[in-house]
Order: sequence, then structure tokens, then C-alpha cells
Amino acid sequence: MYCSWACRANDRQHRLECPVIGRMGFLPERDEVRVMIRAILKLQQGFQPQMMTSLVEGGGEGDLVPTLQPRRRFADLLSHREDFIKDKDRMEDINTVYTEVEEFLGTDTPSFQDFLEILGRLYINGFEICNQSMETYGWGVYLGPSIMDHACQPTAQVSFQGCRLTVECVKEVGSLEELYISYCDTSLPTHIRKEKLFNNYFFDCICCKCTNSSRGNEQEKRKRNKGKK
Repeated sequence: MYCSWACRANDRQHRLECPVIGRMGFLPERDEVRVMIRAILKLQQGFQPQMMTSLVEGGGEGDLVPTLQPRRRFADLLSHREDFIKDKDRMEDINTVYTEVEEFLGTDTPSFQDFLEILGRLYINGFEICNQSMETYGWGVYLGPSIMDHACQPTAQVSFQGCRLTVECVKEVGSLEELYISYCDTSLPTHIRKEKLFNNYFFDCICCKCTNSSRGNEQEKRKRNKGKK
């Protein structure tokens, strides 16, 4: 069942959610709701209740990552579930998203605990899909590339051709552990970068750029305060 002929032509991107949207007769108003519907349906497709304890273990076979075994799967991603729970404003929004997803999925809606584990993984590990002018035209989770950690002086950068993500080294690296990308605009002042990283990803950046800049700021403060009563 398809919701339109255009949908049928684009079956690869839309086939899982199509029966749900076709039954409702309209699209979700929130992008987050549609993303969650797609993620849940994809995970349910590979979920084996006899062998798995959580829906996050479902989905496909995962991505190959150079030098690593086994494949990287959705369950391997960090969800920061406890950090989301501590944030009252975020939890209010998450509860609203859950209610709207439930309207579309009905009895196929996972438990709130599984829902939060899925949503956390999507929020923390998602990539904004941008063109060369850095204009965002999409968003997605890439299991393999999501293994790369952050640095404000990255050793690699990502680019997109349609939905295809390419990782390109900007510095010589000797191993996967030396591969870093930036999760934010590195031209921003240190305190703003650190604030954005903590608010969006729940970590305090201690990369060389942030550490040295913070130390320099403290030294400058001490100089200005020297001699003051």
C-alpha cells in the first residue's frame, strides 16, 4: 500500500513508513516524529524477541568499520539516556514526541524505555546532511562514521553527495583512534564551543585547542586582576 504514486516511485526511502502514513492520511507535523517512526519500524524489522532483550538490537546487520570486528550496529551507539532524563525541558518535549508517534504506530509503539534509548541514539549520533555551502537538506545516522569522536582541531571531515557520506582526512593519521571530526563550528569562541558540545552531546571538551585556549584565558584573567584589591 502506498500513500501516493510519487511514494511508490521512491519505495527505497519510504516503504516502511508508507502503510502507516497511508492509514493516517497525513504526514507527522514534527520531523522528529517521522524520524522516530522510520527508526522504530526499521528496528522492528530485524528484532527477534527470542534472542534480543531490547528493540535497539534490531535493524540490519550493521556497518563494516576498518580494522574493527564485528560490524557496528545501532545497539553499539551511546544513548545518554540518563542525561536526557535529568533534563526536564527535554523530557517534556520527548514525551510529546512519544505521544505523537503513538498516534501513528498504535500498538506497535515500543515501551517508553526503548523509545528513549532509540531517540537518544538518534540525537547523539546523527549527522546534518549538508551541501558544499553548508546548507542543511537532511539528517541521518551513519553507523560506521558515527564511531568518530570530536576534536576542535579535527583530523578528518565529512561531505555528502546526496545521502552518501564520505570521510576525508585533513591530517595524516596512523589508526582509527586518531580519526576525529568536529561536532560544531570550530571558529566559535572556546566557551561557546564547549557550551554547545555539553548541551548537545553531554561532554566537556578537553581537546588541545580547548585546553590551551582555556589556560590562556585564565592566565589573561590573572594578569588583568593582578594588583586589584
